[in-house]
Amino acid sequence: MTLEPLLWARCNQSLVAKIIGECAYEECWEPTPLSKGEYELVIGDRSYRFHARQSIWGWLQVDPESIRCQGQEVSSATEFLVNAQPDLKLNDIDLGNLLEEIQNTLYSTYRQQERLLAYTAGDMVQLPAEELQSLLDGHPKAIANKGRIGWGTEELALYAPESGQSVRLQLLLVHRSLCTVGYEPETDPWHLLQLHVSDEQNQVIDQLLKDRGTTRSEYYPVPVHPWQWQRHINVQYQAWIQSGDIIPVGELADDYLPQQSIRTFSNLRDRADYDIKLPLTILNTSCFRGIPGKHIETGADLSQWLSSIVSEDPLLSGLVVQREICGIHCRHPVQEQVAQTPYRYREMLGVVWRESLQKFVNQDEQGILMATLMQCDSRGKALVAEYIRRSGLAPEAWLRELFSKVVVPLYHLMAKYGVGLVAHGQNISVILRDHVPVRVSVKDFHGDLRIVDQDFPELADMPMQVKACLTRFPAKYLIHDLVTGHFVTTLRFISPLVEEQCGVTEARFYALLAESISKYQKQHPELAARYELFPMFTDTILKVCINRVRFRIGYADSAERPIPELGTPINNPLVLDRVTEHDYDTAS
Repeated sequence: MTLEPLLWARCNQSLVAKIIGECAYEECWEPTPLSKGEYELVIGDRSYRFHARQSIWGWLQVDPESIRCQGQEVSSATEFLVNAQPDLKLNDIDLGNLLEEIQNTLYSTYRQQERLLAYTAGDMVQLPAEELQSLLDGHPKAIANKGRIGWGTEELALYAPESGQSVRLQLLLVHRSLCTVGYEPETDPWHLLQLHVSDEQNQVIDQLLKDRGTTRSEYYPVPVHPWQWQRHINVQYQAWIQSGDIIPVGELADDYLPQQSIRTFSNLRDRADYDIKLPLTILNTSCFRGIPGKHIETGADLSQWLSSIVSEDPLLSGLVVQREICGIHCRHPVQEQVAQTPYRYREMLGVVWRESLQKFVNQDEQGILMATLMQCDSRGKALVAEYIRRSGLAPEAWLRELFSKVVVPLYHLMAKYGVGLVAHGQNISVILRDHVPVRVSVKDFHGDLRIVDQDFPELADMPMQVKACLTRFPAKYLIHDLVTGHFVTTLRFISPLVEEQCGVTEARFYALLAESISKYQKQHPELAARYELFPMFTDTILKVCINRVRFRIGYADSAERPIPELGTPINNPLVLDRVTEHDYDTAS
């Protein structure tokens, strides 16, 4: 057998293992334990047997190569889902659409794994940050994490992160009457555009405006993803192109590389200070990847406020804020008249300029997405283990540095200021020096930043227009931006790798995390009342289920983005008197 079918089969086996594990975690089914480390899942008239390790979170880490159905190897994720239809309570329409997402995910995973064959973990940790992102697996919880409905092989080869290919963006001039904007002083859109255009292109822009008897003061420059331009904007906004309210300029000269989040791009020409985030009207993971207009006006003000409190608080000195310095949202005048139009039609055109991570990384440092720490090379070597090995620190000492530099600042931000960040693997970055965590960077405040619904004095100087725009949660829910957004979504996938490859058990991993949080709390007793509001050591924590939402709501259009479901609460691994070596199955 040639390598390619073997790789394809391996991708299918890995995805089946992920589906079994995540759907068990989300309580779609309950595999039966047999002997130690062996489980059986009965779906309809079929029996699936496999080996798995139950993590401290009650999540099954399934060994892909061990899965057998009626004694035969399982080599098709789509066939598995067809068999699982009754258990997942999927109707035929939703199953058909899920199968499309799964096929897309398999294809893109295959291409990513194909590239991964050329690298060892040692190779990967030395790559530039942008190139390393193109090799990552992607969202660990979503079973169809590369669904990308709307793209075919040509688009995936040109625009997907795992392609490793750069793109050239299109430039439009959009009349200000169609735009909602927000920007910091001296970083207006025209100022930012000058970082990316030549004198010749400036002359083209001025001539286009002169031909129409107008000037730059009437328009804003809006970069557009090339696929979004040809698939949506050129058609859906054609009336305003005809009227001259939108003026196509052509292709920008710089090369941009898509980041792991697919719609954010790094400028490769000079590793510029700013990344560009653009709408992509494709369904990927949980929703269509547009840019909502809700936070555009206040994005820069929110970034500035957050940056100011970080600069004034010594406990946040290691927290880097990648500010959103300028944003534009371009409404669709007709769709805006339809009160319950699908949300994707309200999010088709716009742009956010955001400070790049590289702007804050010194010559002797390296910035990586938090998701990098849950990545393995094609031979199963974990990158987190490679960073620890190269650091020269003992694994426990390295983990203490990670928790103190990442979790403690995020918790302090919540406890003192009432600010919650959904701190998942793609909007949190770790800055390493000599492979040791030294700082953490946060970004993506459009929807991933919320505040407490109480009037904390520390929130008094937040601009009123920002406060009015943000989602406000009771403290008991806001805490889960950290616990669920970071612990469950990120650390859940890192701790088993550390146990397996670095010898620090999951019990010890979370004991170290608990120690870091307890140490912070003891050092700052003035915030004791806030620790009661935002408790970290409750017996249980909420379980947020993202796959079940897709199974339930299907693929029909909606006016609002979907929200997750809740499952049975999880035992909290930070509760030290319950975390022992015997609380979970360490068998593989």
